[in-house]
Amino acid sequence: MSSSRSVGSNGSVDPRSKHFWTTRDMPPQDGKVVIVTGASSGMGWYCAQALAEHGAHVIIAARSLERCQSAASLIKETGVRGKVDAMHLDLSSFRSIVDFAKEFKARKLPLHTLVNNAGVFLVPFDHTQEGFETTVGINYFGHFLLTHLLMDKLKETGPGSRVVSMASLFELLGSVNWSDLEGKSAKESGLFEYSSSKIEIIMFVRELNKRLRGSGVEVFASQPGLVQTQLNGRKLDHGKLTSNLVDLATRVYGQRAEKASYCLQRPASDPTVDGYGGSYFSPPWLWILALNLDHAGMREPGNSLARDEAAWARLYNQTLLIVNSKLAEKGLGSIEAV
Repeated sequence: MSSSRSVGSNGSVDPRSKHFWTTRDMPPQDGKVVIVTGASSGMGWYCAQALAEHGAHVIIAARSLERCQSAASLIKETGVRGKVDAMHLDLSSFRSIVDFAKEFKARKLPLHTLVNNAGVFLVPFDHTQEGFETTVGINYFGHFLLTHLLMDKLKETGPGSRVVSMASLFELLGSVNWSDLEGKSAKESGLFEYSSSKIEIIMFVRELNKRLRGSGVEVFASQPGLVQTQLNGRKLDHGKLTSNLVDLATRVYGQRAEKASYCLQRPASDPTVDGYGGSYFSPPWLWILALNLDHAGMREPGNSLARDEAAWARLYNQTLLIVNSKLAEKGLGSIEAV
C-alpha cells in the first residue's frame, strides 16, 4: 500500500513505526463482538482467548461444534472477563455457511470484527460440496461467501468494523488460474493450490477494502510465517514429499501458535490501524523464510498480484459470478457485490 501516509485517521502516530506489538499492547475490547473462524485450536484459539481476555464477546466458529464448545470452555477457565460462545461452521459447505450467517443474525448481536482464520494446508486431494478443490474452496471461496453474508452486520455496527483474513508467506509462490478458479483441473490439493488460495485472499482483501471506503468497514490481511499448529500436523497428507518437507521445516523452525497469532490480534483490535485498510500484517521475511520476530508489523506481500488493482477487480467479479451460480444451484439465494 502507499507509503506516503504518516498519520492514521484517528490522528495516531503511523502504526508502521510500532514494532514488536504483542497481546500486552491490546486495548480493552469491552462491548465488542468478534467471530473467529477455525478457533477451536492453534492461532485462532489464541486470538480468541486474547480478545476475550480483554473483554470482547468472542464466537468460536469451526466445523466440529463439540471441539468449539471444548475450546470455549478452556478459554473461560483462564478467567477471561469477556464472553465466549461456540457455533458450528463448515466452510466446505455453502449451505452451512448460509445457515451460520442466519443463526448469527438471529442472535441480534452487533458484529465489530470478523476474523477469517480457518484454513487447510496440503490435505489429501478432495473437493468441497460445491465441487471446488478443497484448499481453494475452504480457504478462499468459503470465506468470500461468509464475509459477504455478514457484511450488512459489519456495516450496521461500524464505523470501526473490521475483517481480518489469514494469508501465508506462500503467497509468494501463488498465481491465479483465470480459466479455472474452482480448481476443477487440479490433480492434488498441494502447495500450488494452497499458495494460489493465499494470494487470492490478499487480492480479495485489497479489492474489498477499496470497495468499502467510506462504509465504516476496513479489511486487512495477515500471515504468521511458519507455525507449529495442527495445520502442519494432523491435517497433512504424509504420503507426499512436499508435506513431509514442510512438516519437518515447521517442527524445526516454526514458532508457537500464541506468538504467531499476534498477526491476527493486532488488526482485529488495534485502533491505531484505523485508516490503513488493505494493509498486510506479517513478520519480516527473506524470500520464503519468515523471521520469527515482530509478527504484527505492517509490511508488503511479495507477490506482484498484490499490487495489481485490475487483477483484484477481475478476481472479485469472477468469484462473485461463481459463488452466485453455486448458491442458485442449491436454492440458497445470492449475494450482492459490495
